[in-house]
Amino acid sequence: MDAAAARIGKLLPGLSGRGVLLAAPADADHVRRMLVEGGYAVAEVQRDTTGMREAQAAIARALRLPETAGRNLDALVDSLRDLATWWPDDERVALLWPGAERLVEADLPGFLTLTEILRAATDDLWRGGTPGDRLFETVAFVGRHGVRTLGEAPA
Repeated sequence: MDAAAARIGKLLPGLSGRGVLLAAPADADHVRRMLVEGGYAVAEVQRDTTGMREAQAAIARALRLPETAGRNLDALVDSLRDLATWWPDDERVALLWPGAERLVEADLPGFLTLTEILRAATDDLWRGGTPGDRLFETVAFVGRHGVRTLGEAPA
């Protein structure tokens, strides 16, 4: 697999970020469709969250990680490193996080902690195509806060 060609930023060049990309909620269906067409297995956070621990648990559930990953940050980090265990048949995994702006607004430090963990997992999981490597990225859907829809030109 050519990781550079498979990165979400290549499939959807209007998204900003690396590892954790920001997208407007209005683009959710388009993003999901492009990821599936691009060969990604898509995991989606199923509930809006306003607290870091609640968001952590929702992320762990979406990624089919052990229950401890939803309660303990070290367990989340360790479980993400073992993503191939939880997604054995999928070399490309995308986490979609709708409603992420709720956590941004309620607990910005918590949002930044979780996004840093997810971003670090992106960096750790791809080592150049060796067995067990996973291309893992997150798309956080954030309304407002300067996130443009894919059709909007920069001001």
